[in-house]
Formats: sequence, C-alpha cells, structure tokens
Amino acid sequence: MAYALTQQSPNVPYLYYGTTDGFFFGLEREEGRFVVREILPGESGRRHYEISEPGDRSRLVRTEDTVYDPRKRPWYQLAASTGKRVFTDVYRSAVKSQFDLTLAQPIFDTDNRTLLGVMAVDMSLARLTELIRSTRISEHAVTYLVDGQGRMVASSVDEELSELVNGRHQRITPLQSREPLVRESYTQLFAPDRQGTRRAPGLVRLETERDWLQRLGLTSNRLIALQRPFGAKYELGWQLVVVAPEEDFTAHVLQARQWALLAMAALIGVGVLGAFLVARRLSAQFHQLNKSATQLGSGQVPPVQEKAPFREVHNLSRVMHDSALKLHAYNRAIKRKNKALRDATLLLEERVRLRTAELAASREEALAAVRAKAGFLAVMSHEIRTPLNGVVGMSQLLTDTGLTPSQKELLGVLKVSSEQLLAVVDDILDFSKIESGKLALEHLPMDLHAAIRGVCDISRLRCQEKGLVLRVDLRPDLPRAIVSDITRLRQVLLNLLSNAVKFTHHGEVCLRAWVEQAGEPLTLGFSVSDTGVGISQQRLGELFQPFSQGDTSTARVYGGTGLGLMICRHLVERMGGRIQVNSQTGVGSTFSFTIRAQPARPEDIVEPLVPTLQLARNPHRVLVVDDNLTNLKVASAMLNRLGYPHDLRDNGLRAVEAVEQAQREHQPYALVLMDSHMPEMDGAATTRQIRERLGPAAPIVLGVSASSLPNDRTRCLEAGMSDYLAKPLELHALGQALQRWIERAPAAADGASGPTGPAPTRPAAPWINTERWTMLGEFDNGAGKVRGAIVQDFLAELDTRMNDIRQAMATRDHEALGNAAHQLKGAALNTCAARLAQLCEALETRSLAEDPEVFAYDGLLDQVVRGTREALATN
Repeated sequence: MAYALTQQSPNVPYLYYGTTDGFFFGLEREEGRFVVREILPGESGRRHYEISEPGDRSRLVRTEDTVYDPRKRPWYQLAASTGKRVFTDVYRSAVKSQFDLTLAQPIFDTDNRTLLGVMAVDMSLARLTELIRSTRISEHAVTYLVDGQGRMVASSVDEELSELVNGRHQRITPLQSREPLVRESYTQLFAPDRQGTRRAPGLVRLETERDWLQRLGLTSNRLIALQRPFGAKYELGWQLVVVAPEEDFTAHVLQARQWALLAMAALIGVGVLGAFLVARRLSAQFHQLNKSATQLGSGQVPPVQEKAPFREVHNLSRVMHDSALKLHAYNRAIKRKNKALRDATLLLEERVRLRTAELAASREEALAAVRAKAGFLAVMSHEIRTPLNGVVGMSQLLTDTGLTPSQKELLGVLKVSSEQLLAVVDDILDFSKIESGKLALEHLPMDLHAAIRGVCDISRLRCQEKGLVLRVDLRPDLPRAIVSDITRLRQVLLNLLSNAVKFTHHGEVCLRAWVEQAGEPLTLGFSVSDTGVGISQQRLGELFQPFSQGDTSTARVYGGTGLGLMICRHLVERMGGRIQVNSQTGVGSTFSFTIRAQPARPEDIVEPLVPTLQLARNPHRVLVVDDNLTNLKVASAMLNRLGYPHDLRDNGLRAVEAVEQAQREHQPYALVLMDSHMPEMDGAATTRQIRERLGPAAPIVLGVSASSLPNDRTRCLEAGMSDYLAKPLELHALGQALQRWIERAPAAADGASGPTGPAPTRPAAPWINTERWTMLGEFDNGAGKVRGAIVQDFLAELDTRMNDIRQAMATRDHEALGNAAHQLKGAALNTCAARLAQLCEALETRSLAEDPEVFAYDGLLDQVVRGTREALATN
C-alpha cells in the first residue's frame, strides 16, 4: 500500500508508520528509486534498503549507528496523545529548500481504544507555494499564508521564508517580510484593538498614512485585504491573507476626479481674474473714502464727492461730511463738561481727605476710650478686690473660731455684703467682656436638675427671710443630663430669682422648667414668676438695656447696677435662645427664656469635688509677696490655718533677696505667692528675676491679683508663673492650690535642705473621698457587690485611660491630653478617687491653657495612680 501511495502522489514522498512495540517501517521515493527504512523490536539502528518492488530486501544500502525509537518521535507522540489525526508544525526539509508538513494518524484495535501504532506521511508545501504565486488578483496584489504561531508558510512574494538562527532554519514572521503590503496588512489585521480583540475574518479596508493629495481624493494609499481561515477542517489554525492597494481597483475613478479638480481650478482662476478687474475699478473710490475717513478721524471735515461714479459712494461721503460737523459740536460740549467734572472731582477729593482725617481722629479717640475703659476696669477691679480680700479672708477665718450667735449673725451680714459687692464687680466685668465680644461659653455635660436645685437653695433663704413661698415646677419630660454651660445657666436663673425675690414683698416666687422642643438639639424653656410690684408697659422696652431698671426710683429703693438683665439677655442669646417678659404693675412679672442644648448621658456628668480643707502634710516653706499690709495679714492667717511655715515680703526686690538667701542657707522656699501689681517691681518682673538667678532651682510661683481680666492671667503665665489665683483668696481654694503645686516641689526642697529623715507615711484618707465612699455604701447590697463592681470596672479601664494620657504626652497634644484627663477625672469622681480627680482636673486646666509644662506631669501621675490603686484595695 505504501509503495502504491508514493507512486501515485508526487506530493507524498515519504510514508511511514511505527508500532507500540518499537517496530518502524518507512518508504521514501527518491530520484529514480525507492528506499525502505525499517527497524525491528529490540534493534537500535534503522536499516536502509533500495527496492524495485514490494517485499524486496536484497540491496542493503546502510545501517544507522544511532538509536531510533519511533515511539519517541514528535509525530508519534502527538498522534498517540490526541488519539486523532493531527498535523505537525511546518518545518524546513533537511534535503530540499522547501517546507514540509507531517500528517499522523493513530491506528487502534477493533475496540477503538487499544493503540496499535501510528501511521504518518510527509507532505511537501512546494505545490502550495507555486499555487499561491500563480494566482493573480491584481497588478500589485500579494497573497501569503500564516500558521497559528504567526510564522510564514507560503507567500506570493519571491523571497526566502526562513533564516538561519544559531545554525538552524527558522521561519520568518510577516513583520520580517521585505514586502510593505505584507507588513502593513499583518499589523492591522492581527494586532488587537483597545478592547483586546482582533478583527473578524473577512474583507476589510485598511488605512495608511495619508498626505494632502489623499485628503483631496486625488490619490489613495488604502489597502483592500481579505482574510480567511485555511485548513480549519483539519484544525491547522492557518490564515490566508490577500492584500492589494485600493488604487488597483479605483484607478479610473481617481483619474476622473483629477480631471474634475483641474476643471474646477481653471474656473476659479477665471473668476479670480474677473473679480480683480472689478475690485481695481472700485479701489479708487474706496481709496477716496479711506482718505475721507482719515480726515474725519483727525478732526477735519472731509468734502463731499460730487463726481463719484457710484451713488452709494456719493451718499457715504455726504454722511461722513455731516458726521464730522456734528462731532465738532459734540467735542466742544464734552470739553465744557470735562472742565466742570474736574472741578467737581477736586472738590470731592478735598472733602474726602477732610472726612478721612476726621474719621482717623475719631478712631484714635475711640481706641483711647477703649484703652481708658479697660484700664479703669482693671484699676477698679484691683482697688475693690484688694480690700475685699481682707474682708472675705478674715470672715472665713472667723468662721472657724468660736463665735456667739450675735457674732455669727453679724459675720453673716458681712459675708452677704462682701458677696454682693463681688457680684457688682463681676457684673461690670461681664459687661466689659460682652462689649468686647470676648465672653466665651463652655459646653460640658451637666446635671440640669441639680443646677436648678442649687439655684433654688441659694434663693430659698432670702425667701424665708421675707416670708415668701418658693415653688419649683419641673416637668416630667425635663432631661437630667444636657451639654451646656452650667455656670452661665446658673447665673441667668440666679439673677432672675434674685430680682423676683427683691421686688416681691408678699406672695410667692415660682421657677418652672420644661422641654420646649424635643430633638437634637433640645430647646428648653424656663420661667420665673413673682407677685411683686410689676413693671410698667412704658419701661418694658428698655428693660434689657445696659444700666436700665424698671423705674427711676428702683436704684434708690432696691439698689443694683441695672446690668443684670442685659447680661442675662446676652447669655441667653449666646446659648441659642431668647428672653422676654410679661408684667403688670401691682400684679407681678414673668420672665421666660429658652436655650438650646445637646442631650447627654447621666454617666457622663462629672460630679464636683466636695471641698475639703487641704492641710499641709510636709513642712514646706512658703513666701508671700504683696505690697498691701491687709493682704499680707490675710494670707499669713490662712497659711497658719493650713499649717504652712511662711515668710512675708512687701515688695519684689525684698522677695528676690529672700529667695536667694533661703537658697544659700539650704532652706529654700517650695512656693511663692506673688502679687502681680506692686510698685517698683511688679510680680511678673520679680518672677523673671527669680527664674534668671536661680534657674531650675527656682521655687514654684503662683500669681495672686485682684484683677480678674484675662490679660493679667496671660501676662503672669508668660512671665513664668505656674498658676494664677484671683482675690479675694478663699481658704479652700488656696489650700487646694498649695497642695496641688507643692507636690512637685518636695524632692528639690528636701534635697537642698539636707537629710531630714524619711517622709511621714501618707494615710489613705487623702486618696479617697470618704463621704462619697460612705454614700455609695448606702446603696450597696448585703454582699457589698455594687461598690466592688464599680471599683473593679474603674481599675479595669484605668490602664487604657492612662495609655491615652501617655500617648497625648508623648505627642505633646494639648487637646488630646485635656480630653483624656477629663474622661479619667469623671471616672475617678464616680469611684471616689479624690486625689486622682484633682490631678486630672489640673491636667485638663493646664492643657486648655496650652501650658508646655503640663507634659512633665507623667511621673507625678504614675505616683498618684499607684496610690489610688492601693487606697481602693484597702477600702
């Protein structure tokens, strides 16, 4: 059969097959003869026989030395693995300059599953190349065949389709062809588009680079390409491409277009020539018109062209002549008006200059008045608070002495009088802040019910003295916890209640509170009603103005500054509400107002610390510096009461000498109470002198002043003072300040004074608020689990809250430190950890003031936390 096939088909020169046991038989037709190659199972090299008929093995040509196993050949393995007829890749013949292709067919047993062997035949592609080259589509058409790997199989171009690479023939790609049509068509047909897909097979038009002739349609560089699959039935994956210039098919159309374009150009030339002749005739007339326009522009009057050949030109010259005459008239009128305008402008500029000078002078006068008022307020505050410091301080010290009932009554009158005088000063300072726009509000969680009860408790004593009934009506839906400014809300309520009690002689005073509008924010309503003297309708409009009262005789009969209601109106408006009044003479008055506030959770409310007198625990020395003898006596008496050894100096120079002498004697002062306003050398200058001379060994300086203006506090802190206390001094506030700041001084003070023995053991009482601890015990169950659970929860969260504080200190973030200290302060208050709450309050206060020294509290904070843990563990 192999002999017959090779004889019948010149394109099948070599037929062979191999079996699964390694047997191989091949028949190849060479020039004028047939050669059989075979190898039996177990043999290594193939034997070559020259035969003249089937079965002839008489002439052995040669025997191969190399091992040949058909089962390891690519054609065998490909057919055996796929189980179907397959074609191998195109390869170059080893003996001829042509491309060949192998077709392999697996042979199975009768069960169609057992492989017996593979039959293969080599097929020459030379005839395919000849067929492609003999096919003529057009004059410049090119046909080429590409396999699935993008390599050239055949081409109508007379070129070598392979090249030597490392001693082996490798087929070229269409992009390596020397024919531009092949390269251009392959690039556009087989390159993916922007979506990653290729063109579908078929007839397409390919665009090339276009010049101006192509844009005019006189030439064409576009290509016509036909792409078809080749051998798809045999799964070859080849593509047959026929490409030709579009010009091969449209040459006669392009030629006709060129002739038409030439005719159009000739017609345009004739038209241009005619237009030129017409334009030349008109040019002379236009030149004359241009001359007339130039004369018109220069202010001259052009003549009328009476002999113009065109009527339109004659009319236009007439219009230009008349326009020139009118322009001359207009110019004369404009010059007159410009002169009048310049005179008016000069007059206006002079008036503006004078007015500007007047305004500048008025501004300087206003600034001087503001500065004078600020100075007056500072002096007034200082001069009033300085004697009040002695009055209030001595009255507090007298309270702790043995007094008779009449003496206590007199002391109560003294205390009320001093508090009223302080209220007048505070009203005036608040009025100054309101006028300057510097009155700020705080927004913190507060107990609304407790605030109302506190205000009523203050007013109830006065009501009882006058025989009045004080009623409080709180609606059931009134929330307990809100976010607002508790101090300013108390100020408004207390002012309204105080006025109601003051102007009511019999009957009652009623305070009501309700929810005006629910939601976020809440709108809360308050009203204070009385059965007092009332206010006339004529005076209601002026009631909330500064220094205004209900009647001209009010100040004489009842006293007051007339600033309270104005301050209330401003505070209410700052809190997002409004205030109003309804009154009838002889019947009574009702003041009502609203505020806006955010709802809060009751657990967020920080309970105020119970003021306890902080007595001295260690013998730290204190220096008091003040130029007022009364203030020195008050401070000395308070320090004696608190248990602090101290010295007194009446000016800044002596204070500096005393601090230096104490340092030389190794008995330094731990703290200095420094008055900010002193002659010769004020408190700020004295503090700077102490800091410069002693450096790190300088004692802590606390500023004390009768001025409560923010500028004085800022000036003291900038001078190096650690804190600021306002006069009149209060015993509890002074004790807390000394205890808070001296805690940072013992190491330096003790170290400088030499060994004094171990410090006395601190008892647990200062760490725990015993009164609140006892109160929590009243709510406990029999097993004591409620209070224990509160402590356990606090200790479980303590490390997390301490980490937040340490993180803020490490990053020197004042805002984050203040928030973290505020959170820990609230938790410490709820757990009765009074000492820790005080320290957190100090951290929060100094963080809000952006004090850089607040970041040095880490060591002290760790000590207080350890002490708090021990105190809670032992209670």
